[in-house]
Amino acid sequence: MFLTYHFRPAPSVRNGQQFCASPTHGLRVETRITKCVSRRVSQLVRSLAGDDDAAGPGDIDTLARMLSQQAAKLRASIGDEELRKSYDGFENATTGGMFGLQSLQLEERVFREIGPAFFDSTDFEVLQMLGRISVMRDTGGSLDGVTAVIAYAARFLPRLAMQRPQTVLLKEYLPVAKAVAFNELLVMSKLCGLPEDQYTAVTRPSTRSPPVVPLLGYFVSAPTEEAASLSMDAEADSVWLVYRWEGLRPLNMYLSDVRPPEAATSFFKKREVAEAEAWRARHAMLRAVARALLSAVAHCHGAGVTHGSISSGTVFLSSTRDEDADSLFVKVDNFGFGRLDPAGSPLGLATPQLPGQDIDSTSPREGRKHDLQATALTLLETFAAATATSPSGALPRTSLTRLLFDIYPEDVAGLRHYCADDPALGRLVALLDEGDRAGWDFISQLVKGNRDASELVLHPFLKLA
Repeated sequence: MFLTYHFRPAPSVRNGQQFCASPTHGLRVETRITKCVSRRVSQLVRSLAGDDDAAGPGDIDTLARMLSQQAAKLRASIGDEELRKSYDGFENATTGGMFGLQSLQLEERVFREIGPAFFDSTDFEVLQMLGRISVMRDTGGSLDGVTAVIAYAARFLPRLAMQRPQTVLLKEYLPVAKAVAFNELLVMSKLCGLPEDQYTAVTRPSTRSPPVVPLLGYFVSAPTEEAASLSMDAEADSVWLVYRWEGLRPLNMYLSDVRPPEAATSFFKKREVAEAEAWRARHAMLRAVARALLSAVAHCHGAGVTHGSISSGTVFLSSTRDEDADSLFVKVDNFGFGRLDPAGSPLGLATPQLPGQDIDSTSPREGRKHDLQATALTLLETFAAATATSPSGALPRTSLTRLLFDIYPEDVAGLRHYCADDPALGRLVALLDEGDRAGWDFISQLVKGNRDASELVLHPFLKLA
């Protein structure tokens, strides 16, 4: 059995000129890629790595497990709640008539400020579809989920003879999400720039800075058959964004897989002591996640960028093991609804809103407040999942949003009383009670949004041993 990903030649015409995705490619070339489904995952990942000797067996096995888990989770839930949980950075984003106008305006800015794409569809071999990203479209009386982006694991095929294929992540933005793609290109180009030498950028070692998933470039091409079958305009081009593959773990996967820490008991150590040590390590890990995520937000705000859709689907971790807390770093992704200061530059796309906020008319300060409040929700969701000893101890983001902005409007003290009354949330309360309830004050400061992220990185809760 074979899966076929098919790039159909469909040259675009803009301003009377034929548009080519790359200056070195004058014509679109049909690329047909087949992959045997029965190939073992470990073989797929070795192919993805591009060099069987580039990493040790442990690294390959870890990457294989991660890719297999992510692909299985995403494919199994295409178009339903699990996919929205995996990529909820785009959840509740509306698309209307303005999106089409914004797409044209943003596309003009991309070609003017960034220039033509370096990449072309023939530079990549698509190896595996990882899943689809949905947006919510307002149909007048209800919100319907619409597939906007398809994510693929792919192999970048360099053009020079001595360069070796490398793993990359491709995101195919369907026509309904073109404005999102172009907006992300503009924001990322201002936030951290696009590399002049893409091959060097792909092959250099991963670093913790800048704390964003590196964007390598883009190209415009006819859609895959998969995308064409989902699009309302099967002949319209897709926008493809190319990212480094860094082997980071999505936070949303951590939330779904995390379990209570295991106590390392021994003949000389009582179970109570071992359990206390295990929970201290878990608390240190959670504070490390909070510190690293807030540092990433502070970096973006310092560069004049508001993210606009921070969630567990847009945060990536270097590790999910409690013992790696001291070396943990975080990177954020999905800047499709991001903004540059001043507000509205690039064009202000309709972003996921928190109750009582009109994000389309906000100042840069309000945009940063929106990011901090979204960070508070993301961290509370993470804290609840990682301290839960039963399924009822986890608090989904929808419940937290209702609690923080409807039932207890920005009243974190009220939220604490609610949690303290629920035995299933006992360990969450214990975590945030540490340091004379420093964790609750930390969450309260995020929800109020009156202080900069760079100040809140120094909050006492994040310094607890």
